[in-house]
Amino acid sequence: MLASILPAQQSTSAGVWTPGVVAGTALVGIGLNKSIQFWWSREKRVLRELAATGHLPYSIKRRLKGNFMPLHGTASEYNPLLAKGVAPNGPAPSVSVSTAAQTLADARQDTLDAVQGFFNAKRLGGQLPILLALPGLRLMTGSNASSSSGSPYAPTQNNEPSGGQVAAGLLLAAGGVAYMFVHNAPYSDAKFAELRTSYLAGTPLPADIRERLKEKHVAAGRVYRARMERKAARRRR
Repeated sequence: MLASILPAQQSTSAGVWTPGVVAGTALVGIGLNKSIQFWWSREKRVLRELAATGHLPYSIKRRLKGNFMPLHGTASEYNPLLAKGVAPNGPAPSVSVSTAAQTLADARQDTLDAVQGFFNAKRLGGQLPILLALPGLRLMTGSNASSSSGSPYAPTQNNEPSGGQVAAGLLLAAGGVAYMFVHNAPYSDAKFAELRTSYLAGTPLPADIRERLKEKHVAAGRVYRARMERKAARRRR
């Protein structure tokens, strides 16, 4: 859509931007329809219905194929049986004699999930400065909207970037990449694996990490772990 509209700034012909507007609006409409159709609230509603009745809507069932074939759930995923108004069939499960040990294991897993969510959030924040490479590339290529002529008969101007522009572009791009690597180094998968091993061995979490953990990190870590477990299950099939 933008690729068709922007040239219209230099043209008065509606034929330049009309196809882009039509195609772009159609794609936006499709995206909004999919977002509404598969929104989080509907997902939980479908899961609650499945837990209570054992049935899925046909529109969902017919899509469960390929990468979406049913798999055994994981402990970190949303449990529809715990939703209000849902009473699972059959007798209630007996309480294990190792409840205390299980509680401790769950607490440790919650902590590791929080650390994983924290690491993922920090890595995402470290990747944002890579966007500096975009204006950097623009400077190095000498792209400038003012270089285009308003007359279709005027000769095309070839504005080569100056040495200062190239240097500034390289500095922006290199700075973004360097920041990403330096910022993400303490939060790599290898660092998490090392911290996880030491924590399970009885070593307390470092204070600088423990004090920064929040509830949102626990939830994000659970979602990430569930996704990785389901991905591993698909590979084993």
